[in-house]
Amino acid sequence: MDTFDVENEKQRKIHERVRSLIIQFSDKITKHVQLNTGRISDTRIQKIETHSGAGGKTYVIQARISTALAGEVDGGIVLKFAKDLDAEVENANNLARLLSLRQKDWEQWKSNHELSKRIKKFPDILFAPEVIHVIPEVKAMILEFLSGFTTLFHFSVSSEQKWGYAGYSLARLHGSKIQATNLKLYNPLFNLLRSTIDERFIDYWYQILEQSKGGVDFIHGDSHLSNILVSPMRIAWIDAIMLPKLDRMDDIGYILSHMAQENIAKNIGYGIDETKLINTITRSWVPLILTTYKSTYDISQLYTRLPLDFFLGSHLIIRAELWEKNIADVLIKLGQRFIYEMPISNILLS
Repeated sequence: MDTFDVENEKQRKIHERVRSLIIQFSDKITKHVQLNTGRISDTRIQKIETHSGAGGKTYVIQARISTALAGEVDGGIVLKFAKDLDAEVENANNLARLLSLRQKDWEQWKSNHELSKRIKKFPDILFAPEVIHVIPEVKAMILEFLSGFTTLFHFSVSSEQKWGYAGYSLARLHGSKIQATNLKLYNPLFNLLRSTIDERFIDYWYQILEQSKGGVDFIHGDSHLSNILVSPMRIAWIDAIMLPKLDRMDDIGYILSHMAQENIAKNIGYGIDETKLINTITRSWVPLILTTYKSTYDISQLYTRLPLDFFLGSHLIIRAELWEKNIADVLIKLGQRFIYEMPISNILLS
């Protein structure tokens, strides 16, 4: 009896679908390429990185593309299948516009500041790929032609460099403008936490946020290492939710919570040492991401006390709803410890 490899068949169908999309929309896909390619005649898929989120499934695709005028060139696309296509297209367009403005701000900021060696090693150009085609019948959109990119999650660098890229990318996305956080937008979060967090601590963190000036025009809202694409020359953000007038530490807490979640899910079968994980987060991940973030834009004047414990703890508790009980229990306990014990704040103040 012949065996049938379901996963290989699934991959083959994805490859064929992607090949047909690239050939079908070749004019739009090559529009932003600084190369006279002519028509695309064939595509050989080399790598597909996939991740699923609340908004849908995203494929970051690298390929060798056969063109009429330039021969074979490296290229690729980002293909997003969305639950709410209109919202995803709007968010992608808004992110592209925002980062275009941030790039101009960055050029001006650089002219008045001496960049540290830490910052000079990162790519100067940060952008969001533009939407070049929408396919309503399958609720999908194709984003701008990209070449040589990989997700930061899969980027072959040390942990220190990954957190450096994350801190730099977030700082560049947030910019240097100082403004207050719109606390009314956080009321649903505070209400959600009331079932797991003592009211006194909710009041405490509300006051901390009330006193801060860490708000930004938009936070990313789904900031994790798979939504940062990296090449030797450029960094690209994708899949933003574009939440307005919230606190920049929200995005940093989110990216830390996502990595903590991955660590817990991977190691749950061996037992989770919560104290050891907290020490790894507070003594390794947080210093690495914050040092680079603060080297890019000085945030020392924005906070009376950095609310990173609160946002990290909150996102861990929210993530618990997505997991089975054994993982959910660890996420909730870990979240409570960050909100109650404030280990990040205690280290930063020591």
